[in-house]
Amino acid sequence: MSARGRRGTVRRSACSGIVVLAALGLLALASSGCGVSTSAGSAASLAPSASDAAGPQQSSSAARQGATAPPADAAAAQAPPPLFNALSPWNTQAAALPTDPRSQAMLALGASAGGAGGGRSDGGGIYINATSWTPTIATEQNGVSTRLFCRQVLCGPDAAGLSTALIAPGVSPDPRYDGWLTVIDRAGGVAYDFWRARRQADGSISYQYVKRWDLNGPGFSKPSSVNAQNAVAARGSGLPLFAGVILPGELRSATIAHALAISIPDPAGANYVPPASTTDGAGPQDSLPEGARIRLKAGVRLGRLPGGDSRRYAEVVLTALKRYGAIVVDRSAVPTLYAQKDAVAGLLVGNELQSLRLSDFEVVRLPGRLHQSVAEQGEAGGEAGTGFTGTAG
Repeated sequence: MSARGRRGTVRRSACSGIVVLAALGLLALASSGCGVSTSAGSAASLAPSASDAAGPQQSSSAARQGATAPPADAAAAQAPPPLFNALSPWNTQAAALPTDPRSQAMLALGASAGGAGGGRSDGGGIYINATSWTPTIATEQNGVSTRLFCRQVLCGPDAAGLSTALIAPGVSPDPRYDGWLTVIDRAGGVAYDFWRARRQADGSISYQYVKRWDLNGPGFSKPSSVNAQNAVAARGSGLPLFAGVILPGELRSATIAHALAISIPDPAGANYVPPASTTDGAGPQDSLPEGARIRLKAGVRLGRLPGGDSRRYAEVVLTALKRYGAIVVDRSAVPTLYAQKDAVAGLLVGNELQSLRLSDFEVVRLPGRLHQSVAEQGEAGGEAGTGFTGTAG
């Protein structure tokens, strides 16, 4: 089962459908978009729980504790502990990895409108989405026990036994954006990505698909050719909704110690590379594939921006793009990064990186492309190499 349809600043009318073979025991679904919004109550930011604050986990890369002096609200300025294990491609640095020989050609194709992906050809800059097609993230913070239920016959293998979660009453997925919702359970060491989730009148949340992620795992799944049912997720690449999202605590602490998630207009069609496990790409087959890692060139600087916090926080993102890079997770109208939904107001507006183009990046050398068969494209919609580490879950 696969949740399809991806967007950036501008919602595309075309959106791939979710189809799963009857042999896998799942239903055929149609997707109209991919995102979530919240109700008037703002979503709780992804901050450490009390137990995390007492002893946050560390990754093999730089610790996520803030390098700057904390303001009065110290908890708000503390970056959350890392997601996934130390070998996860989300947590490994990319600055010293070799560049792919076809780097600029792939980036040019990925940024164009020449494929079936419907991307724009105006050379638009990098956008940071923090208000619509980006995940709402719920944690234990202010959470109350909330009933969860699948509103169709089957909602994926991870729906079995899932009946409640701690979710703040003000966090409500928006059906206009495909009801994207991530629930982080640090105490249980897991996270759940929901697709087409919605609040019911009684306060419960229903959904049409859920994917469980191990927070101590690698942050990706085995490819669709190995396990078609488990390869799919709420994103077209099969990668987690919440992986690579910019969090408010990271901005305030001036430390983003992980790769970012990026969507591009025309990712390659019918092929992908790990850590993606499938693809909804519709661009030329030799375009930049989903799962590819790109990094900002070392000499690139931001263009004109106002002074103060806006520039300071933009520089934090810029540093992460040079040090850890970004992993292609989806397709969108313009190149798009993601910040936690409705949680970075006053920190980022979204246009801070508009002076950057995909041509300012370089592609880390790709592992071998994995090709999706016609059958896999229908059912999933979704080998280690240079710049890729960890073992798939």
